[in-house]
Amino acid sequence: MIIKRSKKMERQILDKIKTYLNRAPRSLDKWHVSDILYPRKSVLGRRDPQPMTDLQALYFIAGRAHHGVLEAALGKWDKKLQKERADAGEFEKHGIYYSPDLRQPWPWEIKTSRAEYEPKDYEKGYELYLKQLKQYQACMEDDRGGLLVFFLGLRNGHRKLPALRFYKVQLDAKERSKVVKHITATSAEMTKAQKTGDVSKLPLCPKWMCGDCPFFKKCKPWLQDAARKNAQQKEEK
Repeated sequence: MIIKRSKKMERQILDKIKTYLNRAPRSLDKWHVSDILYPRKSVLGRRDPQPMTDLQALYFIAGRAHHGVLEAALGKWDKKLQKERADAGEFEKHGIYYSPDLRQPWPWEIKTSRAEYEPKDYEKGYELYLKQLKQYQACMEDDRGGLLVFFLGLRNGHRKLPALRFYKVQLDAKERSKVVKHITATSAEMTKAQKTGDVSKLPLCPKWMCGDCPFFKKCKPWLQDAARKNAQQKEEK
């Protein structure tokens, strides 16, 4: 038996994966809920689009696959959209687009987590997940929401086992109104920044995103947070 690694075949496989992941691109005439999660990176990305890297493609595989299975099993797909989209579709409200993973009929957000432990403080531990879900709730004008988290390996004694956790998220009218104000104000600032190229007034992304961000030098996050100045050099080491 002769076994040889084929870098040529690996390249072909990765290129096919990228082509698949890039199909049915999102509308670009308005901002999306996911853009508002990371305003700076979204604006810089619109001004200077970057091709998907091999690493990004490999990270997306697991999440996209898990999403596909869960959405197919739990959701009611529109057959006309089935070949184009895996989520519940693209909708518009408050001047932005939103694409919830599922509508049951209230929005569900599906996430894949590599964490070994379920957070004790849900609101803090799932902060970014909840921020996205709350924007869907605001756009759909529904106080109800569902967060479905698929853990790749939760710690269970000496073992790490895959696990599902589902959380009901209930807002009230006041909270939902606050989210709407955030959406409209942030999207307006993003549109202004897109025209001028000045992202300094937009909030920073989470610190961990600086490590492999292609817009690090243009963003200059260290001007607001000095601790980020050497973020990419530390990542390289």
